[in-house]
Amino acid sequence: MRMLQALRSGALLAQSVLGAVTGHSRQANTTTRVGPSLDRWPSGLHLAVDYYPSQWPESMWEPDMARMRDANISYVRINEFDWALLEPSEGQYNFTLLDRTLELCGKYGLKAIVGTPTATPPNWLTEKYDTDFVDVTNATLQFGSRRHYSFSSYDYRRLSRGITTKLAERYGANANVVAWQLDNEFGCHTTTVSYDHNAIKRFRAWLETKYGTIENLNARQGRVFWSSQYAGFEAVQPPFLEVYTTNEAHTLDWYTFSSDMVIEFAREQADILRRHAPGQAITHNFMMLFTEFDHHKFAREVGIDLATFDQYALAGVFAFDWLTEDEMAGSLRQGLPDYQAMHDALYRGVSGAAYGRNAGPFGVMEMEPGVLNWNQYRVSPLDGMVRLWTHELFAASGDLVNYFRWRQAPFAQEQTLSALFTSDNVEDQGYVEQQIFANEDLPLLRAEINNAQTEQQQQQADVALVFDYTSNWVWSIEPYSGSWDPKSASYKDVALKYTDLVYTFYSSLRRLGLSVDIIDPYQSLAGYKMIVVPSLPIVPAAFDAALASYGTAGPVVFGPHTGSKSADFATVAGLNPGLNSTLSRRLPMRVTRVETPPAFARSGVEYGGARYNITAREEWIECERRAGTDNEKHTSSNATITYTSRHRGPEGSKPAACARDGLHYLAFNPPADLLVAYLGDLAVGAGIRDLAGRGADKANDLGRFVRLLRRGNLLWALNYGVEAAAVPEVKGGTVIIGGKEKSGQIPGAGVVVWKLAG
Repeated sequence: MRMLQALRSGALLAQSVLGAVTGHSRQANTTTRVGPSLDRWPSGLHLAVDYYPSQWPESMWEPDMARMRDANISYVRINEFDWALLEPSEGQYNFTLLDRTLELCGKYGLKAIVGTPTATPPNWLTEKYDTDFVDVTNATLQFGSRRHYSFSSYDYRRLSRGITTKLAERYGANANVVAWQLDNEFGCHTTTVSYDHNAIKRFRAWLETKYGTIENLNARQGRVFWSSQYAGFEAVQPPFLEVYTTNEAHTLDWYTFSSDMVIEFAREQADILRRHAPGQAITHNFMMLFTEFDHHKFAREVGIDLATFDQYALAGVFAFDWLTEDEMAGSLRQGLPDYQAMHDALYRGVSGAAYGRNAGPFGVMEMEPGVLNWNQYRVSPLDGMVRLWTHELFAASGDLVNYFRWRQAPFAQEQTLSALFTSDNVEDQGYVEQQIFANEDLPLLRAEINNAQTEQQQQQADVALVFDYTSNWVWSIEPYSGSWDPKSASYKDVALKYTDLVYTFYSSLRRLGLSVDIIDPYQSLAGYKMIVVPSLPIVPAAFDAALASYGTAGPVVFGPHTGSKSADFATVAGLNPGLNSTLSRRLPMRVTRVETPPAFARSGVEYGGARYNITAREEWIECERRAGTDNEKHTSSNATITYTSRHRGPEGSKPAACARDGLHYLAFNPPADLLVAYLGDLAVGAGIRDLAGRGADKANDLGRFVRLLRRGNLLWALNYGVEAAAVPEVKGGTVIIGGKEKSGQIPGAGVVVWKLAG
């Protein structure tokens, strides 16, 4: 086949490197729409890889596909960056490359996940149309990289619909296409929030729909403060380029609006695909620790069939600035032991939101097989970790592991990002480990796991952790610490982030060996034995009702800042957790002051005879509600943790946590060791056992590196450490993977899988 003219420069550049190498080596949408379906995505355990034929000589395409088949690859993700090839000039289309790629997929028994190419608008488009992305400094970002568009652009919305329609019409019935990926990494590179004139126009209309009148907006946003009332909606600006701190309620509106624009943009593409490709699945590749838009609302309103995310484990080591050097050194080449699993649980829940459930099909759309190209320090994974990460996704009830990418690019921006093969087509370590998993482990797992999707809907964890994107925005808007930066319209160097709390709570539950679902405030609490809410400043009415229905079915633990704000970002009546809520009625307490002390302040708490240092959040609380003017009676709760902070008076005299009627409020930033003790005691009291069948308390703390996961009748132990570590005794279990190691031990970067009796 003749080489496409549009591909010559890239392919020839690749050929110059390869030489003579051969290919052997929350406002609901009410429009009636077609929803997600489990029937579109094949059940089972699937391996996949990213492939970009435009970047390689045509002579390599077919040998590559043949080798993918032989490598036990089922799916190939393609096309997400190819708009300029598909439409080299406006209205002139060339589908030769994609046609040929899909033809080869069919020939070698592969199925394609086709990306809509809107993450990379072509130059002819940006030169002609009003699509520019404007950042918070009011700078217009230029063509030349990716994601250089505004979700609010009227022109870009229309052009996006156009290319999506062309692709869907041509390939919507193609038997070699299994799914569509919408765009690529929505919001990556801080591109969710654009300050362009189209966004401002849409924002004004969004506000008018919400508030009705400008007087209502001014009143609810508290604009009497500093005389900041707007004269009309046409005068409204986004919260940026102001001298000092922006209005908090207005900023929350802006973040919510920007999230809605992402959802609208994605929904337009999904609706087109549903019309023209009704039998093919729809997904999007979300990212890790990315909170600029509401993923649960996205899943509900876009109606994805499965959620996927891009897993780059070694980037997680640098995600939290409170980690010690020892902690970072211990995880540098393996990733944090709970970072990947936390996102597995998160996106299982995000997928469930699309189905009106707590869990749904999910997978990893990009898994790193080697060195990353964007970390501050770029290191290789410890040998064995690519295999371990693959196991971990499937152990967490995932469906898909897609390795990024087949072969390392020899040119352009990602030439230092590792792949399964080096740029000269030689097997790299990631491929070696993929082959060990594919040839040795995968057949054993497939023999035991028959219907993954049905199982995902039925297997509920013992513990639900509630994650909320709005809560993250509230914490970032007013973090009670840091210094205001007018150029970024945000606080810098904050002491504590919402995601810090979430990770600490989640990691503590994992150290206890517990099974954990991550859900949002709009998903069901029914059936869980314990609920953990790291922080929920604005308590939605739906969650308040769910909490009331949950009753005393199990302990419910809240972290700091919960129930502290109204929907309009004002201090709640009566101080948090706010009057007339389920939390305040059942747990009499109030927060009277908030401090964010540094580590050298020597703040601390005491629980169960042990002392713990705390930092970054210390709320002054009273474990009682005094009689008020609304017929409120004087009630009290129990102080379960007390402060030892020397500035708070005699040790033990001031409460740090209140509890009553199964509800617990922790008024500080809890260290993981304390949570292991506190949550462990609650788990034991609730009759919860760990995944190995033991009492889930601190006596059975799994420690720093070993973690457990269960899927059906299979139990995994994974060692995120470098050295061998002890694993719990599993009574009645038969080792099916990893049985050659010393009894009771798991090697560094090792995996053990048991088949449980019954």
